[in-house]
Amino acid sequence: MNRLLPFAVLAFAATATCAQVVKIIVPTPPGGGTDGFFRVVGKEAEPFLKQGVIIDNVPGAGGTIGVGKMVTSKPDGMTLAGIWSSPLTATPHTLKPPYTPNDYIAVIELAHTPYVMCVDAKFPAKSGPELVAELKRNPDKYTFGNDGIGGTGQLAAARVYRALGVKVRDVPFKGAGETLTNFLGGHVDIYVGSPAPILPSVANGRTRCLIVTSAARVPALPDASGLTDLGIAGEETMLWRAILVPKGTPPEIVRNLESAFEQAMGMPATRAYVEKAGEIVQIRKGAELRRMLDSEYASLGVVAKSLNLQAQ
Repeated sequence: MNRLLPFAVLAFAATATCAQVVKIIVPTPPGGGTDGFFRVVGKEAEPFLKQGVIIDNVPGAGGTIGVGKMVTSKPDGMTLAGIWSSPLTATPHTLKPPYTPNDYIAVIELAHTPYVMCVDAKFPAKSGPELVAELKRNPDKYTFGNDGIGGTGQLAAARVYRALGVKVRDVPFKGAGETLTNFLGGHVDIYVGSPAPILPSVANGRTRCLIVTSAARVPALPDASGLTDLGIAGEETMLWRAILVPKGTPPEIVRNLESAFEQAMGMPATRAYVEKAGEIVQIRKGAELRRMLDSEYASLGVVAKSLNLQAQ
């Protein structure tokens, strides 16, 4: 019997440890930018949460399946969602998600980055204004690959093209990885996606990124025109990452999560990951975060309607 005691103690400890693990539902497959981001941030948040963190990948339907799973979880701070923009402000215009804004609490925005518009080094434009001029001279000649029908990348690009008065043919793919493969293979003329996948191609001189969908230029791509440069600063759309919890989560738990993840964003490992990915730490909480979500939702809804993409 004494020989079994250590095993019983270990089993009890393992059970207790599992009970203290915070689960972050990430509504993407493993290996993408959002997944990688929350694996790094989750690990760095553990000392501040005083609990372990595991990632639960729940992809599908533009992220709405994973968010739907989160909103039905117990509101005790043990099940969160780590998301990017689309499931809240883009996809709901083209699909009917199993939740509304009243079903979750947006805890904290952690980082953001613009979408980028990049071309092959041999493309007949070497700057943002030259790209706009080329597109205006040749309406519907060029194609842009993007992250899928109703995704934030598609709507962000369409928003910019609409404001500039240019016509570019839309070719949706299943995420930035597939977009990148088809762009590098010459199947589309313009890459529209997050910066991280395209940065190696920029570094080796094969690709030039000419426009970013932020109002200002960004450090990762200083030669790319921001929307202010093009006279349409008000059309900014960012790819951001945030933490959500189910409605009914007690305010003190929400505050603890805010504090833990904000501190995690200041850790060296997180800073290094964000910088390498071409992202920028951006902290927004509470009413400020909700105003941003509501504003972006409304703006992208106008774009979705103009493209006849609204959910029936």
